[in-house]
Amino acid sequence: MPISSCRNIVIVGAGFSGAVTAINLLRANRGASLRVVLVNRSGRTARGIAYGTSSPEHVLNVPAGNMSALADDADDFVRYCRWANPDITPASFVSRRLYGSYLEALLDAAEHGAHASASLERVVGEVRSVQVDATGSGAVVTLGDGAQLQADKVVLAFGHFEPRDPVMHEMAFYRSPRYVRDPWAAGALDGVGPDKPVLLLGSGLTAVDVALSLSRKGRGAPMWSVSRRGLMPQPHRVHAGAMAADATVHLLSRMGASVRGYARAVRQAVRSHTAAGGGWRDVIGALRAHTPSLWHQLPEAERRRFIRRLQPYWDVLRHRCAPEAFERFQALRSAGVLRHVSGRVRVCDESDSHVDVVIEPRGGGQPLHVQVASVINCTGPNTDLRTVRDPLIRQLLDQGSICPDPLALGLRVDGQYAIVGADGRPSPVLRYIGPLLRARDWEATAVPELRMHARTLARRLVEG
Repeated sequence: MPISSCRNIVIVGAGFSGAVTAINLLRANRGASLRVVLVNRSGRTARGIAYGTSSPEHVLNVPAGNMSALADDADDFVRYCRWANPDITPASFVSRRLYGSYLEALLDAAEHGAHASASLERVVGEVRSVQVDATGSGAVVTLGDGAQLQADKVVLAFGHFEPRDPVMHEMAFYRSPRYVRDPWAAGALDGVGPDKPVLLLGSGLTAVDVALSLSRKGRGAPMWSVSRRGLMPQPHRVHAGAMAADATVHLLSRMGASVRGYARAVRQAVRSHTAAGGGWRDVIGALRAHTPSLWHQLPEAERRRFIRRLQPYWDVLRHRCAPEAFERFQALRSAGVLRHVSGRVRVCDESDSHVDVVIEPRGGGQPLHVQVASVINCTGPNTDLRTVRDPLIRQLLDQGSICPDPLALGLRVDGQYAIVGADGRPSPVLRYIGPLLRARDWEATAVPELRMHARTLARRLVEG
């Protein structure tokens, strides 16, 4: 039953997690006085980093059929797509720009269809501090312009922070204008012309997006990408398959409670399933629903071992790109426009006209010397909150309201989405939703999981 303590809910962040939580709050409310305030620093509601792009080269990395934002309506997004293009199917990979429009339309529909006692307020501004009342009955949210918002509950829905600078011998280069720390920042790639050679730090999905963006207008100059292990993105299949339920049960029964046991069981399942005519993607897909429980049962030492030894391989297998994007990316490699190197960047020496880069190849050998006009960080978002420079994160850390998890995967959140402070106690006011739930559940970065979290959190907030 709705209670008064949930009448003023401030959501900090209006990307997928924040917007879909607001949608679920408005849909779940049944007559109580409810005011939802959605705060977003960019003004682009329901976009965020992932879906704020305007580039046609950037498509979803998940088929449309798995991208509904509504946990109780799996076909919602496909229906929306078909209004624009009747040929879109659940297996289609559509643009992220279209998905951002979908989220915005869904939020508008939830606002207009909400009970008369509920309201949605969109606020553009940067949250600088959240001060929880000493009694734990509410909080004051302060914006950069000094404006303040009163809240009974505050939902922190931030997720992606700019990448960390990879370690190399001389870190001073990272202050150079020839270095692009965050390729997703507005205008970050505007100065990288098609006639200028570039180096991409990293070879994952961000590197794919950046490479396709830079080659959009016809690139004559080369691009290099460098990663320590030389792992490259894998594509989704055009026609998906599945592993039988009994085979999944058998796989889970053989995994034990150690990283070595997990790896051994998965390898055996892949060999067996492939011999029967299936593929490795089926095995990885079968584990998806069970990943949180598998993560929970690992002791911290085993989790550290997984991150140190297996995470890069898991990420490549689990987080795949659209087949069309993969083909364009491979075409750049085949044409020699993109050249990949396995190794570490040791030196970036800047001159007036270029950057001399020294790469130490994996496995030894002579260092590779390349000259580029720009170095672009494509290593992906930073989840180590101790190194994040965002003012709100610094304020929350300094006052002990949030606590990084020991593996630097996100922040500590209990089973009810309450943020656990430095004192080890869950907050009566602060909640979290977003990809930093990875610290708790590991599998918490994609739409199918986040939409479930958004619905569950919203219901708990509305029902008390």
